[in-house]
This record gives sequence, C-alpha cells and structure tokens, in this order.
Amino acid sequence: MPMPPVKVPPVKVPPVKVPPVLKDRYGAELGATDEQAVALFDEAVHELVALAGDPVAKAGAAAAVDGELGLAFSLQAYLHCYLTSRTAYADARAVLDQAPKPACGRDEAHQQAASAWAAGDLEAAARHLERALLMAPRDLLALKVAQDLYFFLGDRVNLRDVVARVLPTWPRGTPGAGFVEAMYAFGLEECGDYRAAERHGRAALDADRRDVWAAHAVIHVLEMEGRQSEGTAFAKASAPDWGPSFFAPHNWWHYALYHLELCREPEAVAVYDGPLTALGLASPLYQVDAASLLWRLSLQGTPLARRAEELAGIIEATLGGSTYCFNDWHAVMALGLAGHLSTAADLVADLPGRATGTNKTMLDRAGLDVIRGFLAFAGGEYKLAAELLGQARPHAYVFGGSHAQRDAIDLTLLAAASAAHDENLVRALLAERLARKPTAEAAAHRVIEVSGARA
Repeated sequence: MPMPPVKVPPVKVPPVKVPPVLKDRYGAELGATDEQAVALFDEAVHELVALAGDPVAKAGAAAAVDGELGLAFSLQAYLHCYLTSRTAYADARAVLDQAPKPACGRDEAHQQAASAWAAGDLEAAARHLERALLMAPRDLLALKVAQDLYFFLGDRVNLRDVVARVLPTWPRGTPGAGFVEAMYAFGLEECGDYRAAERHGRAALDADRRDVWAAHAVIHVLEMEGRQSEGTAFAKASAPDWGPSFFAPHNWWHYALYHLELCREPEAVAVYDGPLTALGLASPLYQVDAASLLWRLSLQGTPLARRAEELAGIIEATLGGSTYCFNDWHAVMALGLAGHLSTAADLVADLPGRATGTNKTMLDRAGLDVIRGFLAFAGGEYKLAAELLGQARPHAYVFGGSHAQRDAIDLTLLAAASAAHDENLVRALLAERLARKPTAEAAAHRVIEVSGARA
C-alpha cells in the first residue's frame, strides 16, 4: 500500500544582512564599520585641508574607534611625514604597521602612498595617490596630499593638473568645492597663469572667507605681479579670518615680503617679532619662514644678530634629522646669519652621505650647490657663492618650494655678484629682475648697495 507523500514545510532562510557601504562626506567609499569613526575621519580631513584645528588628534581618534578604518591610519602616517624628519618617517612607519588589511582599492592606494612617503620616495607616493583619484575623483584627502607632494617635488605642472583632472567632479556650491578651487588657484599661480589664479582664488574666498589657502593663492599672485600695495591691503583685510589657522604665520611671511620690496624693513621686522613667530618656531614650516625672512632682511642691511642666534639655537637642537634638503637650506641660512659657520659646514658636509630616495635626487641635481652657495656667501666667499648659485639656479625647482620662496636664490646671487664686484653680472641680473617685476627696483638696488659694501 503506497504511503502518502510527506509534506516538508518550507525552510525559512533568514536574509543575509549586508553591512552598509560607508562613504566619507564627499561620497568616496572607505573601509569602515563605524559611523562615528567616519565622522571623526571626515573632520580630520577637513582640518588638514582647512589648515586649522588638530587633524592629528581627530585621525587618531578615528583609528581608535574603528580599527578597520584603514584611511585613518594612512592619514596619521601622512601627518607624520609632513614633518620631514627621520624620526617622523619612523613614526609614520610604526602607524602603518598597525593598519588593517586594505578593504577596498582606495584604501590600498593610500596605504601604498603613505608607505612610499615614509620610505622617502615622494614620487612613488604621488603616483599611488593619482591612482586613488582615478578610482575616486572626489577623494579630497588624496587630492590634498598629492598636491602637497608635487609642491615638495617642485613639479609645478602636476601641482596644477592634479586638480584640473578632478575639477569637473567638484562643481561650485557642492561641499568641498571651495577647497578644490583654492588648490587649483595655487597651481595656476605657480604656472604663471596669474589672471586665472586670482579669479579662482577669489571665488574660493567667496565660498569661504576663512580659506587661508585661497587667500594664500591670491597673495602669491599679487606678489608675483609686483602689486605690493594691493598685497598689503588684501592681507590686512583678510588676516582676521586666518586666526584659527596654523598656516597663518606663512601668510604673514608673504605680507612681510611686500614690505621688503617697498623698502619698509622696520615693518618686516615687526611681522617677524609678531604674527610670524606667534605660534613659536618648533615646526619646520615656521623655521623655514623665519630663516628666509631674516636672510632677506640681512641682504637689505638690517642687523638681526639676536634673532638669528635664537633661531639657530632652535634649529641646532634637531640638526641632521631632516629628510628634505629644502629645510636644510634654510637651516644653513639661520646658522650663517648667527655666525655658526663651522656647524653649518658640518651639516653641509654630512648631507650627501645621509640623503636617500627623493631627497638624494634633489641634492644631486641642485640642492647641494644651492646650500653650498649660501654657506659660501655667509662665509664671505662671494665669488664662489655666485658661481654655485648661478649654476644651480636653472634646476633649483627640483627641491621644491614656491617661486616666492626660491626667489631668495636670485636675491642672494645678485648680492654675491655685487659683493664680488662683478658689475657685468649685476647689470644682467638687475635687468632680468626688473623686466619681470619693475616694482622691485628699489629693493634690488638696496641689496646691491648693501652687498657692494660687504667686501
């Protein structure tokens, strides 16, 4: 007798819960499991790009909340690397050792970029960030760090074009677009497109008047075009909005340069004693600006022994630990002004042996000749200084900085030629300078007169 069929009740399979894909505030995907950590990471990126607040603390807090948020670890590593010292690079590598396995392509690109930078290979770091931007053109962190790396590398074309490549994905009025436009303005300025640079810089300020990078781009334009009176007025008007920014001293440095070209040396000294050093001189950025301003003031005949001695003492505390010859160049300025010539000579002698990676390339191509030229000038070897600076000047862009920062090379070459009584070279350099910026004539003659009396 056949058995009746057994009815098996349907098995209810519970739906698989797929965790939501978390994105940052600009829409780029990131490997994360905790929304609070993402919010902290977003704030850290915002503070880095805005050059305000404490991005180090925010990035650390994000990593502590969510150990799977790999970008928080990469960001911490970047922030260490910005300090451009061997100790800072080691700290960055220690952070990356704790990072989780990359959860997505963007995570992987950032970890590789941070690792490359911490190993001293800035060009490889930039390449990995370009890959991140191909995957996520609204990755504001990748864009910010990539542009800064191109600045360190002296690559003005990519300084501009890394932004141009993603600009269509940041239409005006969308969150973060003002920051991106400010970055583009600075790249345009360094490529000599001053009209477009000023237009984009002022548009970024219209989006957020507190954007110190946008103000910085406009300040550069006014400086490069020799619009010193406009520059002082613009800087004074926008300075109240720089207050919360740790970048404000650099904008004040530019303000002092306007005064120098107007031969108002006491006003430039007042900037040094006031807002330029208001946040101290512990950061390499502040040391660079301080040394550069003191050096230029010296070229125009202002006595600065006490200030130079103080700055040299601060720099000597960490001497030999730099991984960026641009900073070593400024250390030699400070040491030379303070009369610490043997210490400066020891530093210069040590540089070729300890430089590695990108820094070695920079030194070999031009950096070492520039640094030796400044040391020679500080030691009164004016003919040698002119020879070294003259041969290095065409390639000096390779060790980074802006046109305004590297202008110290041109000014010192002019001073060395005058002190060496090389009238033909003085005449040629003066003509070149005034063709580019006629309003710099008074300051150039001041440098010639002061240096001619040195010998």
